[in-house]
Amino acid sequence: MIIKAPAKINLAINVLGKRPDGYHNIDIVALPLMLHDSIEIVEYPAKCGTFVTSDDTSLICDESNLVYIAYREMKKEFNFDCSFRIHIHKRIPLEAGLAGGSADAAAVIRGLVKLKRLKVSNEKLIEIARRIGSDVPYCLFNKPSRIKGMGEEVITIPVKKRYHVLLIKPLKGLSTKEVYEHADEIAGEKQDISLLEKALKEGDDKNVVKYMVNGLQPAAIDMLPEIGKIIDKLKEQQLDMIMMSGSGSTVFALSDNGKQLEKIARKFEDEYDVFITTTV
Repeated sequence: MIIKAPAKINLAINVLGKRPDGYHNIDIVALPLMLHDSIEIVEYPAKCGTFVTSDDTSLICDESNLVYIAYREMKKEFNFDCSFRIHIHKRIPLEAGLAGGSADAAAVIRGLVKLKRLKVSNEKLIEIARRIGSDVPYCLFNKPSRIKGMGEEVITIPVKKRYHVLLIKPLKGLSTKEVYEHADEIAGEKQDISLLEKALKEGDDKNVVKYMVNGLQPAAIDMLPEIGKIIDKLKEQQLDMIMMSGSGSTVFALSDNGKQLEKIARKFEDEYDVFITTTV
């Protein structure tokens, strides 16, 4: 069985403060992308043991991988009497702010539900996903969404337009944990995200630009100035829907004009990892 694991970009991240447990409350708008990993799950007898592999040799595939953690949480919940080989066909870059690891973990949850024909509610799946990571509940559904709390509150939102997307990632990635820690020291911008929701519903690009926000971006640029340089270079190309996604290090640009983005992408290919995709 092969399950798609779509990447996402964030058009808004308000960091609302640090909780006593060390995590942060957030208010986010996320859009799923056509860019995706593929998760292949093959069932074996229990005596074979479960193992994770990938065609990306830089990806650590031990028990710390979110894919393995997702399997372990599902086994704990449903007491599987079998083993699995789980192979990650990797397309989403690592440490990119595109939720690649979370998408892979969510795909494992969805894949095991289908493979084992489990009767389970969305509420139970969200409960399992929360134990794995804050982005995993969203990645179960992969719809334009507003995400609150620690990621457990996922509300689907209407989006009028489908955008072409240019993704540019510096060769160096960033640790989500380290970016959040640095953001505690550097105050990031906040916006009224309900106004961004309204702009997306109406297809009002002018207000999408106005209300896009990433409260983690100043901290990430401070840690990796290359992010700021990419943003400046994209602005020179007459693009305006530009922002860093997630905790970085990927910068995205949205446009109605796919050919324009393809032309611009060629100017960055020698220095960076570059992808062209669309929102879903």
